Amino acid sequence: MKNNLNYFQKFISKKENENQSSLLVWSYTRVSSKQQESNNSLNNQIDANQLYAKQNNLTITDVFGGSYESAKTDFTRKEFKRLIDKVRASRKKPYAILVYKMSRFSRSGGNAIGLVNMLVEDLGVHLIEVCSGLTTTTERGKAAIYESLFHAYKENLEKIELVVPAMQKFLNNGNWLGITPLGYDHYGPKVTNEKFLSKTQRIEINKDGELLREAWQWKLSGVYSDAQIMAKLAVRGLHLTAQKISKIWRNPFYCGIIINKLVDMPVQGNWPALLSHDDFIKVQNLLENNPSGYQHNKEEAQRPLTRLIKCDECKHYMIGYINRKKNLHYYRCRNCRGVSVNALTTPKALRKGANDLFVDLLKKYSIARDVIPVIQTQLTKLFNRFHDSQSQNDSDLKLQLERLDKKIRDLKIRHGLQEIDKETYELTMAHLNEHIRQVSKELNEAIPRVSNLEKLLFHSLKKLENISEIWVSSNLDMKRRIQKTLFPEGVYYNAKTHECLTAKTNSFIGLTSSLTERYSGKEKGNFQFKMENSLYVPGMGVEPTLALLPTGF
Repeated sequence: MKNNLNYFQKFISKKENENQSSLLVWSYTRVSSKQQESNNSLNNQIDANQLYAKQNNLTITDVFGGSYESAKTDFTRKEFKRLIDKVRASRKKPYAILVYKMSRFSRSGGNAIGLVNMLVEDLGVHLIEVCSGLTTTTERGKAAIYESLFHAYKENLEKIELVVPAMQKFLNNGNWLGITPLGYDHYGPKVTNEKFLSKTQRIEINKDGELLREAWQWKLSGVYSDAQIMAKLAVRGLHLTAQKISKIWRNPFYCGIIINKLVDMPVQGNWPALLSHDDFIKVQNLLENNPSGYQHNKEEAQRPLTRLIKCDECKHYMIGYINRKKNLHYYRCRNCRGVSVNALTTPKALRKGANDLFVDLLKKYSIARDVIPVIQTQLTKLFNRFHDSQSQNDSDLKLQLERLDKKIRDLKIRHGLQEIDKETYELTMAHLNEHIRQVSKELNEAIPRVSNLEKLLFHSLKKLENISEIWVSSNLDMKRRIQKTLFPEGVYYNAKTHECLTAKTNSFIGLTSSLTERYSGKEKGNFQFKMENSLYVPGMGVEPTLALLPTGF
């Protein structure tokens, strides 16, 4: 019988004796903040992992981490994600992953436990906590690791419950959390650079900030492209990429506003702004119409109509280029075959160039000197009537904002008293904030009443008197400013009739042109008939001209 039992010994599966000296492991280290990175916390973890490996005859073949990454979520950490992805992809997987403490591996609780279970059960990769010696190689050790991970999650939760309210209070007091954007120096008690140490937070505009203040005004004008602004800043010593300047335009920090997910409403910051709230909103409106801010990277003085002139057939922009053999500049439609025109009028050319055709177009909007006073009088009456009607509209909009602010205060009180649940509160808050945004946008688009309206109109009309000569004698930037102001939607080249046309002009020159036509046939008699009762009152498109004409050209 005994011999028979010995026969069956070979059917018993035996545990393989692992040779410790041949076991390969990986090391993972992490800290939560830049401050921890600089106070040797990382080096201590690295040293502890190496010492444990040496004492237990393990060989570290790869290392991960070595930086500061928040453990709020696992796979937003680049090094952690790289570790897990490599474990999954490797054909020869490590025996284990060394971690100084489980809180360094993860604080996500249940998600972390599921991840460790996948590593051990599916991939055969163990986890070892160096500081305690706990390992997932035994069931009891695995349970202890799971308990440690859950403790890290609970510890993190308690920390959040203490820290987050303090952070929210800090933000609501107008202070800034994190690194300040380009253009500002950040003084405070926790900054890494000793030069900026201070008992209290203080944020000040630096030299780059002064340059950015100018850049905001260039952007606000609507005339300069991002490429032009970047070039102007580079000459002054500030070099930006297209992505960087795009982020700057969309950052409310520059108008003194705090936007942070820890607070559910925008907060006024305690630092000096580079531009007003109204100007920031105007820039956002410009970006909505032209998200990239890009117009043309290479500027050529011989082709000032680039990004203005369009093909009348297909309505697309014509591109400017140079024929280097002839040394001649052209505008060409990329969609319509044969639609091309010289930029300049040359001695051998049979027809006028596009630039001279544009001058002819400008001449159509010139105003005779003798009718300027009477047109000025009529425009003054029209604008005053318009502003009177708009004042009532502005009052209505401000009243709407007051009512919406009251609704938000009432909503917060009801939520604080637990009369409504969190989901209802958030949905209602989002709805009210969107309503406020729309009303504020309409209010900011309102035309401000001009205190020196008559003087403003006189100077604008004087410039329209010889607008074509002003354009011809201007430099490239000024030419484009004039073009953008008078024809914001561009002009069209008709190849059949060989002329420049425009479907829509700025409201101001459209109105002055209409008045000029009315008066042009009246050689004698009283010019003062009741035009203000018969003409269309200026609409919302007039205010850019009033803002640009006096200083624009």
